[in-house]
Amino acid sequence: MSSTNRGAVRNKDDYYVTPHWLIEQFLDAIKGTDLENRLMTDDVLDPSCGGCSLYEPSYPAVLAQRFNGINLTTADIRIDARTPFAGLNFLESRGVGDYGVVITNPPFNISIDFVNKALEHVCPDGYVVMLQRLNWLGTKDRKAFWDKAPLQSVYVHSKRPSFFPDKKGKTDSIEYAHFVFKKGSKGTTPNPATIHVI
Repeated sequence: MSSTNRGAVRNKDDYYVTPHWLIEQFLDAIKGTDLENRLMTDDVLDPSCGGCSLYEPSYPAVLAQRFNGINLTTADIRIDARTPFAGLNFLESRGVGDYGVVITNPPFNISIDFVNKALEHVCPDGYVVMLQRLNWLGTKDRKAFWDKAPLQSVYVHSKRPSFFPDKKGKTDSIEYAHFVFKKGSKGTTPNPATIHVI
């Protein structure tokens, strides 16, 4: 997911390598929260884990390093992804509330579908964490989603990332945030989400 060359998909399968520091910064920001506790104790799913012959899947690598013994399941629609469940279309999967947390960097063009499907997969009071562009909050087309979305908090990254590891020092053209949804909460109104700049 990248806004480089906005309006054009740079990678045909919309796969971009999530920088490890970006995930680590988010995990540092949620220390001591219920979400961190659920990552340590509950079943966790990354349905768009990525990875390829050159790069390991970012969220699984960072989560395994941070939470020793994490019970993490991974999947990805790409057949060359580094997961036992390569070729799995998450949007066609059946969600039965098995997970405490779903966390991923989904394809931007179907990110709302990912949130809705992930909410099916988490248990009551479970969390869905999505890395997205900060401007995901905008546009009239997404307003209906935001009016009902159980958004709990937004962790805005003050440093812009690069999703191309081979282009050292070149960052993306826009800010990113980890959006945290909690199943069963009432959404953005009347309970507005908490915004954290990290």
